[in-house]
Amino acid sequence: MKLAIIGMGVMGRNLALNFRDAGHQCVTWDPWPQARNWSAEGIEVCDTLEALVNSLPVPSIVLLMVKSGRPVFELTEQLTGLLETGDVIIDGGNSNYLDTETNVVACREHGINFAGLGVSGGSEGARSGPSMMLGCAAEMRIMLEPMLANVAARHDGKPCLGWFGEGGAGHFVKMVHNGIEYAIMQAIAESWQLLELTGLTSFAAGRQLDIWSRGPLAGYLMEISGEVLQASDPLSETLLIDLVDDAAGQKGTGGWCISEAVNLGVPVPSIMAAVTMRQVSSHEVLRVLREHRPETDTGITAEAVHDALVCAVALALAQGAHLLTVASQEYDWKIQLAEAARVWRQGSILRMAMLDRFADPAALFDTASEHADGLRLSVAAASTAAVPVPVMSASLAYLDSCAADQLPTALVQLQRDRFGAHGLKHKGTGETFHGPW
Repeated sequence: MKLAIIGMGVMGRNLALNFRDAGHQCVTWDPWPQARNWSAEGIEVCDTLEALVNSLPVPSIVLLMVKSGRPVFELTEQLTGLLETGDVIIDGGNSNYLDTETNVVACREHGINFAGLGVSGGSEGARSGPSMMLGCAAEMRIMLEPMLANVAARHDGKPCLGWFGEGGAGHFVKMVHNGIEYAIMQAIAESWQLLELTGLTSFAAGRQLDIWSRGPLAGYLMEISGEVLQASDPLSETLLIDLVDDAAGQKGTGGWCISEAVNLGVPVPSIMAAVTMRQVSSHEVLRVLREHRPETDTGITAEAVHDALVCAVALALAQGAHLLTVASQEYDWKIQLAEAARVWRQGSILRMAMLDRFADPAALFDTASEHADGLRLSVAAASTAAVPVPVMSASLAYLDSCAADQLPTALVQLQRDRFGAHGLKHKGTGETFHGPW
C-alpha cells in the first residue's frame, strides 16, 4: 500500500522509515523547506503538497504528523481541495479530540474521510513500533487497520493497535493515556526526592529505581527514570539531575484531560496535581519564597517510598480508567479498558506490568490499599521535611475520601444551602429539604 506522510519532524521521519520497512510505499512532504532536505532510501520527498497528492493511488491515504491545533486545521482545509471523494486523512498528532470531531464533520462535507490516531512511544516507538489508538467510522477501520497493524508494536503476538469508536475516540484515549503518564512521571519524581530523605544520593536513588523496575513497578517510565538519574554530563562529569532547570514543559494533553474530567464529573486528582506542579515549576513569580527546609530525620525508609509509589501508580491508573469508562458511555464510543490496556502494553510510554489490572479498577484499589501505609509515611515525611509531593498527597486524599463514611462535603452542602438555597438531600429518606434559615 502507498501512503503519504505530511510532517518530517522526528516522528514523521521515523514512521516513514517504519512504513517503508514494513513493505509500504511512502511519500512525504513538509511545509518547511528545510525539513524537505531530509532523504532516505526508498522514500520520496515531494516539493509541493499538490505533487504529494498527485503521486497517490485512489483511494488516497494521507497521514498528518504535525503540531496539533491550527497546523492540522490548515492542512486539512488545503487537502479537502486536493483529495477526491473516498480519500482518507489521518491525524496522527496529539490533537484535542474535539478538534478531531470538528475535522470529521468538515471533511464529510467534501466526501473525505477523517480519522484520529493517537500514537504513543516517542521517536523510538515511531521507528520500531508504536502503540496506536484509532478513532474513525467503522467502515474506515477495515481499510486502515491492516496497514497500521504492520507498523505497530506487538504484545503476545498481536499488534498494539485498537479501535475505540468513531470521531475523536482514538485521540480521547491517547489524551487519557497522557494524563495518566503525567501523574506517574510526577510520582516517580517525588519518590526520587523522598529517597534522598532516606540518605541516598541522586545516583543511588537511580539505582534503587532500577531495582524497583524489575518488580511490581516494572515499566518503561521506571526504567528511564533510573537511567537518567544516573546519567552524567560528559564534559563536567556532573550528574545531569544537578544541572537541569526544573521548569517542566507540557504540550496540552494533561490540561485537556483535566478539563474533560471536570466536564464529565470524574475526579482525577493525581493528574490535576501533576499538571499543577508543572505549572508551578514554570512560573518564576511564584517561586520567590526560599523557605529554609528543616534539617530533621524523618525516619522514612526506601521500603515505605516503594509502597507509596506503588499506591500512587495504581490510583493514577484507576482514575484514568474511571474517566475512560464514563466518556465511553457519555459519547457512545467503544472503549473497553481491557483493550486500552492491551494496546498500551507495548510500544507506549505507559507500558508497564500494572496495566494487567487496568481492566479491573477494583484490583487497582486493592493494590493501593495494600500499600497505603507506605504512602501515609511518605507524605508525612515529606511534610515534615518541607518537600512537595503533590501527586502522592493527592493520591492519599483520594484513597481516604473513597473509603470515608462521611466526607467534609456534608458541611459544604449546608453552606451552599445557607447562602444559595441549593437544597439538601436527607441521607435517611433521600428527600430534598432546606435548612431553617
